[in-house]
Order: sequence, then structure tokens, then C-alpha cells
Amino acid sequence: MALLNLGSWNQLGAQVEMGIEVSAAKVVTINDQHEIGVDTSVAGNPIFGKFKGITLVHVFSRNQKGSRRDDGNPLIHALKGRRGFSITEFWKGRLMARARTILASIPNSLEGFDYCLPMPSSSPFCTQFAAEVSAVSGAPILDSSFLRKRTVGELLADIGANPPKVRESAKGAFKSQLHAWQRMDPAATYQAKDVEVALRQHFPPFVPDGDPPDVAGKRILVVDDVFATGTSLASVREIVQNQLGARVSAIFFLSGV
Repeated sequence: MALLNLGSWNQLGAQVEMGIEVSAAKVVTINDQHEIGVDTSVAGNPIFGKFKGITLVHVFSRNQKGSRRDDGNPLIHALKGRRGFSITEFWKGRLMARARTILASIPNSLEGFDYCLPMPSSSPFCTQFAAEVSAVSGAPILDSSFLRKRTVGELLADIGANPPKVRESAKGAFKSQLHAWQRMDPAATYQAKDVEVALRQHFPPFVPDGDPPDVAGKRILVVDDVFATGTSLASVREIVQNQLGARVSAIFFLSGV
């Protein structure tokens, strides 16, 4: 079956790339004349990669092209409705239509999985994206409630018992982060978005909770919205693969840069 290509075409019949625009009011739209921030075209995606032995698929690719230095992340902020960014239903719908076309173009990369596991998130967007991946791959959604975000108190206790090796240039920021947590309620949930990207690798965010599913020998496709440092994925892999015996791959709505 031929796939509908939703990309834009110039007057010569050649497909052009598509990036994002961010207005002064933090409204994100798609621009069919460039690929600054994110390549949102069908022709230029997906891209593939590896992270610590985990196979990765990225539906759309972030970049730092042009003079703007926001690396495309305002798109995810807008889709998740945070930090003051927004996107209209029109542009979100158009972007999700392109995502479905891209997913349908890589059936071999999405077949053979037993479950799609959405990364636990306070935003519904990751679950929405996981539903799209599930529909194309045929793999049902695995409830992620057996994964719990760690508390600030748990992180501080773990760091006290097992101090990580921190680069000399990052030690000041690392100490500042610990001091900030020490002033917080120890029962507060860890939020990676509030931590400098360079420090996140030192704070595995998840622990198993409750009665975990029997996934030994299963193939699990972890679904997340954006690849930043890979810390969340590594934390999920530690639980789902190393502790529960499944095999993990991952798909992201946006790539790293």
C-alpha cells in the first residue's frame, strides 16, 4: 500500500524540510520553509541510533541549525503544555499526522514487540504518542504504574551511600542541586526537568513499585517524548531488562541533538 506523504513541496516539485517557529508569546508553529530547531518533514525522518546497546528510533530529529539556540525543545514544551509554551490543535494534528506516516514507513523496526511501555510522565502526551506507536506496531500498551519516580529523600540517601563521580567542572552545580533538595520536603517527587541536563546522569529517576508484571523473555518497546541524556531510559532498562528479564528497545518523538 502506498503511503501518503504529508510533506510540503516547492514549485519545482522537490520536497522541502520543515522546522518550527517560536513566537514572542511562546506559541510554536510548523514552518515549511526551513528545518531550524526540528526537522519535521516526512522525507527526512525517522533517524536511528544506539544508546548503551539499546536500539533507538527517533520520529523527528532535533538540531541547532540557524541562529536560534533552543534545540527544538520548545516543541515538546508546547505539546506538554509547560513553561508557557503552546501549540494549536491544528499544528498538533498536522504534526501527529506526519508522525503516523513516518511510523507506518518503518514496519520492520516496529514489529515483533510484545508491549509498548510509555515512559511515566505527568503529561498525557507520552501516553498519546504511545497509543500511536501501539496502533502501528500492533503491540498493546503495558501499564507503567509498576515504575515509580524516586523521591528527593531517596535520591539524597542514595547519593550519600554511593557518591557518584562528578566532573570537576560540574561539581559546583552538583553541590548546589543537593543543597536545593536538602531544603525540600524529602517526600517530594524528583523532577528531571528541574535539573541541569549535564547532571541528570547522576540521578536515576525510577524504582520498581508494587507488583511488577511478568515480562521475562518479552520484547518491550519503551516510548518517550524526547531523548535528552538517556538517563530515564537507562533507569527503565535497569528495571525492565536487568531485573525483570525483558529485552528493551526505545522510540522517541524527538531525538537528541
